[in-house]
Amino acid sequence: MSTSQSPKVLIVGAGPSGLILALVLRRNGIPVRVIEKTTEHRKGQRGAGIMPRSLEVFRFLGLLPQVSSSMIDVPLIRMYKMPEGVEIVNEIAMAPHLEPTPSVPNINLQLLGQDHMDKIFRAELEKSGCEVELGVELQHLEQSDDHVKVSLLKHSLDGSTESIKEEVSYEWVVGADGAKGAVRREMGLKLLGETTPHNFVTGDFKLEGLEDDRWHMWGDMATAIVSIRPTEIPGVFNFLLGGLQLEETSAICANHETVINTIKAHIGKHADTVTFGEMLYLSPGRINVRMAETFHKGRTFLVGDAGHVHSPTGGQGMNTGVQDGFNLGWKLALVLKGHASPSILDTFNEERIPVVAQMLQITEKLLDKTALNEDSGWDRSGHLNQLGVNYRWSSIVLDEERELKGAEFAKITTYDADPKFGVYAGDRAPDAPGLVRIGGAETRLFELFDPTRHTVLVFSNQLDVSLLSGLDKYSGDLVQAFVVMEGGKGAPEGTQVDGKSVEVLEDKDGHAYATYMRVDATRGIYIIRPDGVVGARVGSLDGVERYFSGIFLQN
Repeated sequence: MSTSQSPKVLIVGAGPSGLILALVLRRNGIPVRVIEKTTEHRKGQRGAGIMPRSLEVFRFLGLLPQVSSSMIDVPLIRMYKMPEGVEIVNEIAMAPHLEPTPSVPNINLQLLGQDHMDKIFRAELEKSGCEVELGVELQHLEQSDDHVKVSLLKHSLDGSTESIKEEVSYEWVVGADGAKGAVRREMGLKLLGETTPHNFVTGDFKLEGLEDDRWHMWGDMATAIVSIRPTEIPGVFNFLLGGLQLEETSAICANHETVINTIKAHIGKHADTVTFGEMLYLSPGRINVRMAETFHKGRTFLVGDAGHVHSPTGGQGMNTGVQDGFNLGWKLALVLKGHASPSILDTFNEERIPVVAQMLQITEKLLDKTALNEDSGWDRSGHLNQLGVNYRWSSIVLDEERELKGAEFAKITTYDADPKFGVYAGDRAPDAPGLVRIGGAETRLFELFDPTRHTVLVFSNQLDVSLLSGLDKYSGDLVQAFVVMEGGKGAPEGTQVDGKSVEVLEDKDGHAYATYMRVDATRGIYIIRPDGVVGARVGSLDGVERYFSGIFLQN
C-alpha cells in the first residue's frame, strides 16, 4: 500500500502524467496509491522532449536538479541527400538555443528519455512513502455518490503464482493508463477523432559510426523517413521509421534483424559505416489524432494519453500530460482536505479541454508540414514551449480589468499568452529574480511559489494594514502573502498583522515590477495558484475575497 494512511486516490498508470499528479497530492499530504499493470517499469525514450513549462513544473516540485543533471540539449538536425544518403543537404535547428530571461529562467527545449525521467519521479515519490505497485491491473470500476469501487487483479511479478483478485474503494480514481487504458473504457468514453495513414516504428538501440552531436535524418514523411538521434546515454540512440510509403510495421518488427535491415535500406551508403548493436526497446504504431469528449465523469478523471493522443510532431504529448496532472492535483488536494467544494473539480475539464483541442490542431499541422517536406515542420520554437498556455476564460480566475472592459479584453488563443503584453489572470505566472528579503537574503518568485498553497503578491510601496489584516484570515497552510516594494524605496523592517508576520520583499533589480506592473498599476495584487498560474489580478481586498470565495469553502 502506498502510505501508512488508507489511500484516498487511486492513480492507474505510472507514466509522467500519473506520477506528477501523485507527487502533487503527496506534497499536499494526500495518501495515494499508484498502480501499473505491467510487471516491469516502462522502457524507452518515447516522447523525450521536455518543454520549458514542464521544467518549471519540475522546479516547483523540487525535481529540476535531478532532471537537469541528466537531460541534454537538442542537437541540430542533419539531413542527407538520397539515395546515396551521405551528402549533407541541410542542417536545421529544431529549437535554436535562447538565453534565459528574468521571467523565463528555463527557456530551452531539452531531451530526456521517459524511462529515465519516470525513474527520477518514482524515486521522489518513494521519499514520501508511496511506491508504484507493478503487476496490478484495473478490471472494473463502479461509481457511487461518495466513492469508487474498483476490482483489481494483482499479477505475480515473476509469474510464479496465480493472480489475486482485490476489491477496494477510493474517493477518487484517475486514469493515467494510456490510449488503450481501462479507466476510460470503464467510464464509457471513447477517443474521438481520426487515425492517420502514417505508420511508424520507434525504439532505442546501441550504435556506433554516427556523430553523437547531430540528429540524423534520411528521406521524408511523404515517402519514408529514418530518424536517428543521440540520447542522454552515451552510445545509445533513438530511432524512428515512418512515412506514407513505409512497409507494413508487422513485417518490419518481425524480429530485430528485420528492423535493422529496414533501417539500412533507407539510409543509403551510411548502412556500410554504421554498426548496429543491441535493440533496447521497440514499438510500432500508427499516428492517431483523438481526444475524449470529457476528462471528468463523476469521481473519475483522465490525464495524459488516457484522454488525448496525437501526432508526435511538436513534442507536446508528455508535456501536456504533465500539465494535466499539475492542474488537477492542487484542486483535488483542496477537496480532499475539506477546503474546497467538489464543484471546483469541474474546472479541470473547463480549463484543460480547450488547451488539448488546440494542441491537437498544432501537432496535426506540423505533421502535414513534415509530410510536405517543409523545414518549418521541424520547428519546435515559439508557443510550443507551452509558456503561453493560459486559462483566461476559466470561471475560477478573476481579472478586474476584464470585468470592466468585457469578454473581448486581451482575448487570445489557449497557447498564446505573452508577458511582454501584460500578465493577466489565467496566464502563467512569470519568474522574477533579484528580490531581497528583510535581512539581505536574495530570492526569486519561483522560489516562493508553492504547489501546496496560493501565493499573494501585493505590489505596493506602502503597507496597507487593512489589506494585510484581511489576508491574515486565511490559514497559512492555504495562503502565503508578500508585499513587493520597488527597489530603492526603503523597505521597512517587516510588519506584524494580527500576530502573524507578513514578509516584505524589495524588487532590487526591478524585474518583478517590470513584468507584473507593465499594464495597469491600479491592479497591483496578483494571486498565484498552486499550479503557478495567475488566479486573480485585482486592486483591493474586495477582489481578493471575491477570488478566494470561488476557491475555498466559506466558514
